[in-house]
Amino acid sequence: MPHSLPEVRLARLAASALLISTISATTALAVFSDDSGAPSQREISTLNRETVHARTIAISRAYFRDFRHPQTHVLYGARLKTKDHWTTPDDVKSGKPHPWGYGSRIADTALHCGHMLVALLDAYQSHPDPFLEDNIRKTFSALRFIGSLPERYPKPGLPDLVGLVPRGPHPDDPTAYYDDSSMDQHTTYIIALALYAHSTLATKEEQAWIRESLQRVGQRLERHGWSIKRGDGVTEAHVGFAWTGFNADHASILLPAVLALYHGTGDPHWKQTYEKFLAERDGLRWKKLHPGPHVRINAHPIYANQSAFRIRALYQMEENRSRSKVLKALLKQMATMQCQRDFPGSFYRRFHSDSQWRELRQRWDWPDDDLHGAHQAWKLFRPEMLENGSLPILAHVRFPLGAMHMVLLTEDAAMIREHLPQVWEMLTRVDLSKVSAGETQYLMTVVALHAYAFLHRHARTRRTTTG
Repeated sequence: MPHSLPEVRLARLAASALLISTISATTALAVFSDDSGAPSQREISTLNRETVHARTIAISRAYFRDFRHPQTHVLYGARLKTKDHWTTPDDVKSGKPHPWGYGSRIADTALHCGHMLVALLDAYQSHPDPFLEDNIRKTFSALRFIGSLPERYPKPGLPDLVGLVPRGPHPDDPTAYYDDSSMDQHTTYIIALALYAHSTLATKEEQAWIRESLQRVGQRLERHGWSIKRGDGVTEAHVGFAWTGFNADHASILLPAVLALYHGTGDPHWKQTYEKFLAERDGLRWKKLHPGPHVRINAHPIYANQSAFRIRALYQMEENRSRSKVLKALLKQMATMQCQRDFPGSFYRRFHSDSQWRELRQRWDWPDDDLHGAHQAWKLFRPEMLENGSLPILAHVRFPLGAMHMVLLTEDAAMIREHLPQVWEMLTRVDLSKVSAGETQYLMTVVALHAYAFLHRHARTRRTTTG
């Protein structure tokens, strides 16, 4: 295989890190929840790696208990105890409620598992812990199960399933999955497996399986012009657009995916393809990844973090230092843009009625029609919002949580340090037992793991430098 990613990454981090051992935070009333969800309260005046370590394990344990299948370890969009109210296996096979699975609670399994695996690896590589190792292995096995579905359970009349990363499966029936997949399922699957393959935990057998799986996925994407087709090989998936446009959005999808294919397979074809895509039209695609006024983040205000996830992976895998410097600056710009953007904004406002937004504003004392930035959204959070439906949670927890995820992905120690007090408040003030959405739950866990990684990594850097 190519170079060891953890070694390259840690060397880069050691060179750029601010040397800190503990992080001071503003005094906050922290809510520590045990696995039963029963909270106890404790006054916190300092934020350090020990407190974050303990909180991260508690959040992760509760999340895995409620949202992970006990046999396959697949992560779902709602608590498993509610699955009798989900889309049934027969309806999944019939393409209901939509062929792409929205509303089924099984549509984002590869996305949730992939983000989780990368966050667990980040934490483990910074400070190994048996709990983290156990859950890394389980999460990898979940991705392996998802990626094997098309070969293990082929569907009649769908001849082009090999290499597809499906949505699902239903927890009660592995043959019930959606072949209308998406860009985010595919890219997350590719990146997570490539990074795991270079970890100290991956066995030779697992690395061999990853090479074979990613080769099939890459060949299918390439055959279809870097777009995603359904199992018939003809119909474009709902989020299956081609990634080859010469704009920042497409470049942020295509380049990380292709370089991850190389790192996951070791096949020089993918490295050559990556360099070809970089060079096309006098390097226009690469120029689009430079920071500047042309940069756009996802118009959907709670999904911009997916682009940051991909760019951060590209930063980790890219060996060229001048390119890495550009990517790091881009990550910081993207996180800054997300922290400053409005919610709901013109894009998300269309998903709910004017009366719903007006009621939300009046009930929770918004000073304007929009929340102006992630920090304002979190500042207005009140625990009683958790008892009042999904919309206040979306506005005051999910929206700022995505921004904090992006901040933690920047690899910028100063920026991360500045935002850690808010991260810690979110990790301790939100009673997750009152949050039903798996998306918010998994992201809170991911944010905790990345915060854990940051604090342990910088403490180690200090010990190494001063020792």
